[in-house]
Amino acid sequence: MWQDTLIFAGSIVAIASLVPTITNEEAIVPHTTSVPTLVVLSGQGLAYYSLDLMGAAIGAAAGLIVWSLIAYYKAPEESVLDAGRERLLESTARVRSAVDGIAG
Repeated sequence: MWQDTLIFAGSIVAIASLVPTITNEEAIVPHTTSVPTLVVLSGQGLAYYSLDLMGAAIGAAAGLIVWSLIAYYKAPEESVLDAGRERLLESTARVRSAVDGIAG
């Protein structure tokens, strides 16, 4: 099936374009980019497999592996959860300050 070959070839090109990100020691890819990509590739891989598009499914699996490496090794030092926690603490401090100002 030509569609399988075309999707597989596209996956290989997409994976090859990620090599500079993996090899660049200064590259930073936030989890807000890598994690959704992992979810989408998982779904695509399952869909391709269910349609008997084995080349496309293998391409999606290979992309999943590469994006997993990027998510693990290229995430910023400060994770999304840490940044969210800090913003929450700052907001809570502002609210407490405002309440203390009103009550005091």
